[in-house]
Amino acid sequence: MARRPPGHLHQACRLGRRPLRGQARRAAPDPHHLLLILGAGRRHNARMAKTKSLAPTVASRRQLRILQELVNLPTAPFVERYVIAYIRAFVAARPSLRMAIDRFGNLLVTYSPARKSSAPRRAKSSGRPILFAAHMDHPGFAATRMIDARRVEAEFRGWVSTPYFAGEKIQFFDNGRWIPATIERVLNEQPATAGARRATRSANTFRNERPPRGVIARVARPVAPGSPGMWALPDARLRGHQLHARVCDDLAGLAAVLCMLDEICRRRIPTLAYAFFTRAEEVGFAGALAAVEAKTVPRKAVVVAVECSKAIAGVQFGDGPVLRVGDKASVFTPAATAYCQVVAEALTERDASFRFQRKLMDGGTCESTAYCHHGYDATGICLPLGNYHNMDAARGRIATEYVDLRDYLNLVKWFVALAQSPATLPYDGRHPGLSRRLDDLLRANRPKLLKTANGRG
Repeated sequence: MARRPPGHLHQACRLGRRPLRGQARRAAPDPHHLLLILGAGRRHNARMAKTKSLAPTVASRRQLRILQELVNLPTAPFVERYVIAYIRAFVAARPSLRMAIDRFGNLLVTYSPARKSSAPRRAKSSGRPILFAAHMDHPGFAATRMIDARRVEAEFRGWVSTPYFAGEKIQFFDNGRWIPATIERVLNEQPATAGARRATRSANTFRNERPPRGVIARVARPVAPGSPGMWALPDARLRGHQLHARVCDDLAGLAAVLCMLDEICRRRIPTLAYAFFTRAEEVGFAGALAAVEAKTVPRKAVVVAVECSKAIAGVQFGDGPVLRVGDKASVFTPAATAYCQVVAEALTERDASFRFQRKLMDGGTCESTAYCHHGYDATGICLPLGNYHNMDAARGRIATEYVDLRDYLNLVKWFVALAQSPATLPYDGRHPGLSRRLDDLLRANRPKLLKTANGRG
């Protein structure tokens, strides 16, 4: 196990492999094995044989490997450094990508094909580029101080319902290893200032209650201040078609964005596309709001916020990623939502294995609400998520989040299609094709309306 925080891709990939005390050492899921489960393995399972399988490909193996590596990383609001290191290494390995970091630590990655004589030139288009936005954090802890040799005080950042905390086991990542801990005391404290109280009331419009301020936990050894903490859950593992992990929201969505970038780099697709990775979304869109104020987000871009969103009634695992019409707080830009749907419908015609869903996902809020409020054309696409924010409501306990791998692989396909869509389907701020359909309806019915204006048809 590395003793230093990871500074490059392969070190970052090794994070989280050490089991907690009392846990059996568990091998990380092999991407090839995941594909056997999804594809050829169906021969050995009659129930699985009835479902539509995914053929193993080199690309899908890469995409599952990236997913596995990311969801095993430690992260929490304001302590996303291991995810940032992974993205830095990913970008550095691909000449067609360049990355800018704003003063708040948000990452803007721009794709532009390498300029070589044999490379296709980027298509000129009146369409606007797509910006895929995902956040790098997950509800979690940050160590603040050691009270004594065996007790640490830690802030909790994000939202998890208060009853899930008492006596729960957690872990901190420090100096290249996980340090197990057990919550001894939950710290609940009212905001001290009028401004803090107003911010709390505002945040509560997006959730049902205010979470604890922090905890005091008994640890096996001292923990350095600033170390990220997470629930004491195992590394990513398979259960049927589902991948269970300490964190899916939003590292699984972020993984799909990186896979899209990897695919268009490999194919040298002549387009312009952005990926935007934000910090501290779970405390109230902190990184996104700061980036909008700092003008980090290009105004010309159509924003697609990428999430893992709480699965609600009417959404099925395995039926594809969800075009998110809105969230708990707002409805997104209709034209941008329609644009994504048109691209998905065209992809369905070309690829019989591609599936998607459409739904107003009001189990939580996402950054699209912030982007729309500030005048951006924005919508959302998400993976249906089980055990939202690690809360297993049926059992009333902390558990791994989970997503369906079929949905994840289709999400990557959708993103690739969207990234190259401006060259063939320019976005102009209007509902694609709607004007023509409405004109056709009027043209078809206007003569009869005039003829029967007296109501005697």
